[in-house]
Amino acid sequence: MRASFYLFLAGLALTIGLVCAAPVAAQQVSPDSMFNPANAKINSYSNPTYNFSILPPQGWILASPENKSDSALAVFTNENPASEANFAIYFSQGKPIPPSVLSVPDSQILAAAIPKLFDTSKFTVYQKNIERFSDGFVIEAVASQNQTGKNSPIIEEFSFWLDDGRQFFLVMASAQSGFYKNAADFERSAYTFYAGPPPSDVKIPPWVRNSAKWWSDGTIDDKNFLSGITYLVRQGIIVVPHTNSTAQGQEQIPPWIKTSAGWWASGQISDEDFVKGIQYLISSGIIKI
Repeated sequence: MRASFYLFLAGLALTIGLVCAAPVAAQQVSPDSMFNPANAKINSYSNPTYNFSILPPQGWILASPENKSDSALAVFTNENPASEANFAIYFSQGKPIPPSVLSVPDSQILAAAIPKLFDTSKFTVYQKNIERFSDGFVIEAVASQNQTGKNSPIIEEFSFWLDDGRQFFLVMASAQSGFYKNAADFERSAYTFYAGPPPSDVKIPPWVRNSAKWWSDGTIDDKNFLSGITYLVRQGIIVVPHTNSTAQGQEQIPPWIKTSAGWWASGQISDEDFVKGIQYLISSGIIKI
């Protein structure tokens, strides 16, 4: 499928705002992790930046960069003209899942999640399931557009919601012909998906120094700098060690943050010291992830 189709899929990877109801009995939770570490040894595709791997369906190939959206970490295609199918992997960094979610009924989580994963004014969701694990939960759903024509794809998605706030979305789009065969291939592959611990190293693209320099000398304002840093953190382009945020948003950025950014841009302090400033912005609620 063409790049425009992948742009259409990119909007599916959104953060769910879970609203907890009054306390109820704890839901059924598997004592096991949602990931099987043995899969990491057999998976043929891996992404060290986000520390995940997967065994693509047999015969499916990795799409070239020009045939996928910028937000997809990887796209695989079966290259079958008679029954075309592709699946993409997306990532989003959300907030850690609070323990109170363990008492929320499955139906309530699905009710909150599905409208975020699919525009229900345009899609009909035919199947939706949730399974809970010791380290998060997995939602599986199948949907199609309301105005379905013979060329309209059917969508199947597995979304992995980790306790630490990481979210991985595996989204397949298949032609109607051959959907069941493509779905079986996709599901077998999804079950091999493995995500290890979040990267612990600080990773900052070199060009971010320019943004920090411009902010420190007043070339760009606080709003532009914060929106850029927020986007980079959410997309995992800037990887920072995890920090919990319980504070309300603040109006002012402490002057030392801007000073620190200027020192970092000129090489006077390390990446780790600069990240401490970003962590402060997150923990203070100035940057919301």
